[in-house]
Amino acid sequence: MGLRPLNPGRDLSQLADLLESAFRAELTGEGRSILRELRFLAMLGPLNAFFTANQPETEDLFTGLVWVQNGRIVGNVTVNRPTGHPRRWQISNVAVSEEYRGQGIARRLVEAALELILERGGNVAYLYVREDNPPARHLYEHLGFVELDRLTDLELVNPAHLPTRRLERLRPLTPAEGARLYALVSEAEGAGYRWLYEIQRSQYEWSADERAFRRLEALLTGELETQWGIGQGGTLDVGVVLRIHSGFNRKAHRLRLWVHPARRGQIEEVLTQDVLALLSQKPKRPVQVTLPAVESAATEALIRHGFYKHRTLILMRMEL
Repeated sequence: MGLRPLNPGRDLSQLADLLESAFRAELTGEGRSILRELRFLAMLGPLNAFFTANQPETEDLFTGLVWVQNGRIVGNVTVNRPTGHPRRWQISNVAVSEEYRGQGIARRLVEAALELILERGGNVAYLYVREDNPPARHLYEHLGFVELDRLTDLELVNPAHLPTRRLERLRPLTPAEGARLYALVSEAEGAGYRWLYEIQRSQYEWSADERAFRRLEALLTGELETQWGIGQGGTLDVGVVLRIHSGFNRKAHRLRLWVHPARRGQIEEVLTQDVLALLSQKPKRPVQVTLPAVESAATEALIRHGFYKHRTLILMRMEL
């Protein structure tokens, strides 16, 4: 009864059931894939516990706590370091079975997770909470978490109807323009991403040889990332990175975009129309994009043109 550490050797099946029940309405394809992996690992039983105990790369994978009631897992919290930062830990998968909610279990799980992070040498905790989940937001605020950013997940579910047409202003970037894209991202990226990750030149500055290698690699993986932009001269008004999946790779396309702060609210309509024109020329797959709060004009433009708003997550952090 009560709180105890997660035991990967015996808890994963019940954990998968709990997470599926708690997050059923918002599970993405990636989330369903993770649940399938949990159920597969659960079948390994004690062998799974041996594997996770002897592989450094899985050290954080199953670090967490569960709440047990009447011999059944009814609550869970996970803590790990997905960005690799040694002192910065993420709290996730905070879930309580519906019939046990309102009893303070979630609060006790999160408080125990914060204590665990301190024991592991962490000094910052962060988490994501849905904008439309006021009880959870109030809990985290009461514990001392503060809002850092809001991230909206959008998806174009059925791009098959998009008419094929020419791009008006969006164009492929040359290898020499990688530095301009890096400069734009460094200035325009949202506060949340900027805090979580280091923006690296190598992510955006690709030589001609690197581009050729990526095209060759795409033949094997069915995945190709391309760079696009709007702007002339020494700066870009807009930057777009599109990861296309084709052939046997059945994943959704992934879109990232940045609008220069001086151009926000002025160019998003043209940008959206050109993005749709670009997508109309690609394999017909769903398209996913996540935009921070600063790109609200781009978010609204994409929604007007057929993108569906899946959810808005609030990124919160707490100094320990």
